[in-house]
This record gives sequence, C-alpha cells and structure tokens, in this order.
Amino acid sequence: MINSLFKSSKEIVNIPAKGLKNLLSSVKGNAKVLIVTYPGFSIPTAWIGVYQSLFILSLGVSNIEYGKLLGLGIGVQILSQLLGGVLADRLGHKKVLDIFTLGWPISLVLLAFAQNIWLVIPAIIFFNLLFVSTPSWNCLFIEGIPKNKRSDIYAVVHMLLNGGALVLPIAGFFVKLYGIDIGSRIIFLTAAVMTCISIYYRWTHLKETKLGEKIVSENKSINIRTESRDFKKAFRLLMENRKIFWYILVNIIFVLAITMWGAFNSIFLADPKEVGLEPSSLAVFPLVSSMIFIIAVIIFVPQIKKNNYIKYIGYGILLNAAASTFYIFAPAKNMSLIVLSYMIYGAGLAMFRPLYDARLMNIFKEKDRARLLSVFNTIVLVASLPGGLLSGYLYTLYPRSLYIATTALFLLAFLILWKKVKQ
Repeated sequence: MINSLFKSSKEIVNIPAKGLKNLLSSVKGNAKVLIVTYPGFSIPTAWIGVYQSLFILSLGVSNIEYGKLLGLGIGVQILSQLLGGVLADRLGHKKVLDIFTLGWPISLVLLAFAQNIWLVIPAIIFFNLLFVSTPSWNCLFIEGIPKNKRSDIYAVVHMLLNGGALVLPIAGFFVKLYGIDIGSRIIFLTAAVMTCISIYYRWTHLKETKLGEKIVSENKSINIRTESRDFKKAFRLLMENRKIFWYILVNIIFVLAITMWGAFNSIFLADPKEVGLEPSSLAVFPLVSSMIFIIAVIIFVPQIKKNNYIKYIGYGILLNAAASTFYIFAPAKNMSLIVLSYMIYGAGLAMFRPLYDARLMNIFKEKDRARLLSVFNTIVLVASLPGGLLSGYLYTLYPRSLYIATTALFLLAFLILWKKVKQ
C-alpha cells in the first residue's frame, strides 16, 4: 500500500500544468526564496498535523487537557500577532522572520523528548511564538510578486503547503514500524532537521524589503502608549469599514470551524469507539486531499476571474460544510466516507484560501499592511480562542457533536458572505 501511495504522489507531482512555469518565473527576490523553502515547513506541518495529537494523548493527557493545550497555543498566537506588527515596524521584516521561525525546530525537539505534559507545554509555546513572524512573512513575500498574479501565486503557496501531505506515507511508515510513541519522536526530530535547513537558507538568501530598510533606519523605540493607540486606530479602520468587517467575520467563523475540526480529527479517526482506524493508515487521507487541492490549484483556480472571487470563496465554504457533514455519519472501520470527505475538503480549501488571501492583500495598502495584518490575525485568533477547549468538551460529551457544530459554523460563514459581502 505504501508503494502505491508513493506512486500516486509521484504522478500527482508530474501533472502537466500549463502556464505554471511562466507563473513561477514571474516571482522575484524574497518571494522566490520563501517558495523554495516552503517544503521544508509544509512537510513537517503535514506530519505533525496527523500525529501530534495522538502522541500527546499517548503521554496520558486527557481530551479536556488537550483542548486546554490548544487554547494555550491560540493564546500565545494572539500575543504573537500583537507583537508581530510592532516588532516588524522596529526591527525590520527579515530580522523578525529570522528570529521567531526558530520557535519551530525548538518546539519539535522538546516534543521529541517529552515524557509528560510538562515538556509539551513549552513546546506549544515555542511553536506558536513562530506567528510573530506572520506579518513579516507576508510583507517579504508580497514585494516579489506582480499584483495581477497574486491570487495565482497564493494558490501555488497553498499548493505547496498542502503538498507536504504527499510524503505523509513516510510518517505513516515510521508509526507502523515503531508505534505511535517512538514513531512520532522520529517524525519530530526529522522535521526539526528539515526546518533548520530551510531556516538557514532563508537567513543567507532573504533581503530586507525597501519598506523594512526605511523602518529600521528610522530607529523608533517601542512606546506602549503609542503602540496601543496605533492598534486601536488599525482596529477601528477594520471595524468601521463594513465591507472589510463582514469579510473578516467570514474568515473568523471559517477558521474557528477549521480549528475545531482539526483539533480532534486524528483522535476521532483512530478512536476505537468511533471510526477506529489504524494510526499508520491516517496518512492516506491528507494525501488524498492534497492531490485534489493541487489539481484544483493548477488547473481550475487560475481560470477564476477577480470579479468572481466572492462566488468561488462561497463555493469553497459550502464544500467544507459538506466535507464536515460526512464525519457525522462515518461508520466504524470504514474509510469510504472519510476519503470522500477529504476529497471535498481539498477542493473546498483550494477555492477558499488562496482567493480569500489574495483579495485581502489587495484591500490593504502597502504602508499599512504589516499593522493591519497583525490586527486582522489577532482578531481572528481571539475569536478562535475558545475553539480548542470547546472541542475538548464536545468530543468528551459526544464525539460527533463536534462535527455537527463545525458544519453549522461553515454554513453560517457562507450565509454572511452571501448576504453581506459584495464583489
């Protein structure tokens, strides 16, 4: 089975993509460096996304405690987003990215040696400090791509992110061979090495943006009162513009649904009282969704015109709602509905994420982008904060009630987009 999965992975990577080479050739400077290094982060993301939750529970952590850990992670992300714009405006975009991306390999090493919850806690904290660099990453990335190709390039980035699942069979092999405990530790250490290689390449090849150089040359000190005032100003700017407000609300609800869905996904699929699949077989599902995602991004998404973005963002949300619904009715020891769910999820995410992000980046002006992105991400995370804990309680109460809730959230996001957001 593993050999057939590798064969499928190879075939999907070799799908001919008309215009993809020309599209990537239009990417310059920092954007090209970030794209080249993306697999060094997307592969660990895929591996950890499937097996981290099972590993943490194997240490004796309860469902409720795991939900609290997720809440802790989101709380650190909120702090990170608040700091992200401030530090980017003081230290420059490259320096912020260089420093805070190190949280990723540090967290992986801590997980690799964890024997109980007490090393998991700092691992969660270090990993989520990574998000201090999110506004800086976006500013470094967007400087090197033509404005008229942003949606296509963002689609490629999300393709690379999801493409990490194409090598998930390797992680599944480790788990099958060594079990969830030793197998996960091997996965964490391997992923740490991969992220370190990508970080080093970024250190040596990224250049500070022109805006970042100007900011650093001004050498502003950090004033809490000033930063608070600027944050409130950016917050009001987002909230008072009704078009932006409703657009942000759609993403808030969508991210909350994805957070809750992903929190116990692997646990639900491996739970003997629910679907009850072997942990090593869980690598199949993200692989399937990645194949669909990549096909959609290469063939379909580039054909979408800018004036149709909202329509297809809506289709993406509805597909996610359908995918979540299949979890409610998934039978035990049967992969069929789960595979179908992942296929629909891959198509839905391919429509929603790159189009939503490209439209958002076009809304924000360049000089305000880092601060507005920081505030935007903070708002989204604050709203997602109860997601982990709520997931833990819902799963403990009745596991499938979690997916009833996520389906309802996706439908709510679609209704708001349909009624309140215009092209």
